[in-house]
Amino acid sequence: MGHEIAGSVSAVGDQLANDPYYKKGARFALQIVQACGTCDSCRRGLDSVCDSSHQAYGLNEDGGFQQYLLVKNLRTLLPIPDGVSFEQAAVATDSVLTPFHAIQKVRKFLSPTSKVLVQGCGGLGLNAIQILKNYGCHIVASDVKGAVEKLALKYGAHEFHTDINKSDHEPLSFDVIFDFVGIQPTFNNSDKYIKIRGRIVMVGLGSMELKIPNYAFAIREVEVIFNFGGYSVEQVECMEWVAKGLIKPDIHVADFKSLPQYLDDLTNGKLTGRIVFKPNES
Repeated sequence: MGHEIAGSVSAVGDQLANDPYYKKGARFALQIVQACGTCDSCRRGLDSVCDSSHQAYGLNEDGGFQQYLLVKNLRTLLPIPDGVSFEQAAVATDSVLTPFHAIQKVRKFLSPTSKVLVQGCGGLGLNAIQILKNYGCHIVASDVKGAVEKLALKYGAHEFHTDINKSDHEPLSFDVIFDFVGIQPTFNNSDKYIKIRGRIVMVGLGSMELKIPNYAFAIREVEVIFNFGGYSVEQVECMEWVAKGLIKPDIHVADFKSLPQYLDDLTNGKLTGRIVFKPNES
């Protein structure tokens, strides 16, 4: 946790003392994966799947649940554009970037005639709806939590269902399905509703293993595409989208002292959108 980070430079080491790019007060968001910058993946711009580095803020490196953070890998520092707040920039590093990356993988298959299902309307799913809206496709949203219906519709979904199996949609009727949950029941829904030669994009990691109907997918030529984070160049683009108002993440700012309660609420499925904490203001 604490992997979505944005802040300003407080101090620099001697080697950067005269570099105006890292001057005190400069605003940066952090790319979560601390990529090496030299491996084959990094040279190709695919730095979120770096061949050499498996270090990531908030996972196996210190994250943002603290007032100060020592940044050793300068590649992870991405400047925040004017008009983008620290809160928006932090959320853009995952909650916006991850669905953006997932959607770009199937971008060429999206058009005004495309029918798309978004399963899971948490922070990532809601941002996915906003991104998809810009491509003009027909968006159907599904989440067991009916409380997110208003937000899903507000952000661009044309329909919302707490159970897609109780809707009027026929099997094999969606061109692309995004799964932001990643458990067997949602994957089974994808199997049921994806068109012949359709594309299922897996984003959620609710289960460590899934049973895949490989024979059924083979004879229908269904593609299953897995997704992890996003590239630094895409993160820059995400912040530009936020600056232009094309994506407006659902953000709630909370007192850092209330972190344990919010973590409990997150575990129990009581939260919508993203909660942003400001350690320096507690």
